[in-house]
Amino acid sequence: MTPHDEMLDNVAAYALGVLRSGEAAIVVEHMRACELCDAEYRRLRSAVTAVAYSAEACANAATGATAASPLLKARLMKQIRSAAARPPRPAAPWAWTAAAACLLAAIAAGAIDLSLNARVGEDRARIAQQGVTIADLTASSSRHFAFRNGEIITNGPRLYIAVRSLPAPPAGRVYQAWTLARGARSVAPSVTFKPDNGGAAVVPLPVDARSIAAVAVSVEPDGGSRQPTTKPIALVKIGQ
Repeated sequence: MTPHDEMLDNVAAYALGVLRSGEAAIVVEHMRACELCDAEYRRLRSAVTAVAYSAEACANAATGATAASPLLKARLMKQIRSAAARPPRPAAPWAWTAAAACLLAAIAAGAIDLSLNARVGEDRARIAQQGVTIADLTASSSRHFAFRNGEIITNGPRLYIAVRSLPAPPAGRVYQAWTLARGARSVAPSVTFKPDNGGAAVVPLPVDARSIAAVAVSVEPDGGSRQPTTKPIALVKIGQ
């Protein structure tokens, strides 16, 4: 990781409001001279605010109006601050900030419709799931298995791929996840994904992590494949 990548991590933490005052002052001073970091902060900070005012919107039964609630932000910030206070894992000290920043970036980029008056139920469910994901990635009970450019993360039955600085796949190609069930001889196809412009993504896999022995990622044609067609860029054992 380059020094500037580390600073981007600190910018994400500053946007989340979890840096100590001395560290925050260093970030603020850096952003005055770095347009890239300043733009990243503004983008993530707007996402933090959006989460606060839309994640737990409550419909008034009498009027049908929607009232925003700050409860989810409070819970997420408590979880993130607790993670920040713990010693970082040696394998990937950037994991919790990177994961949280990925999710906030997805919200800021419009991956979640934040309209409070249209499809409120769907929006609330989707954003609530983002809260579950952040909680899983930062929980003390989560297990992290590092590979180049990322980690496989489990927490109970839930399983995620978190990547950072992952190059965009070639045109007409996507990254595809594969899972190897315990006792199985071949991998099963899972979801396809592409990282954002910064090479980041957090991808939940729709399987029970407790039944999985390994996770792989390969580059496949758009739409995915039934069997891997290229050598995996990651193959990670996640045995208990």
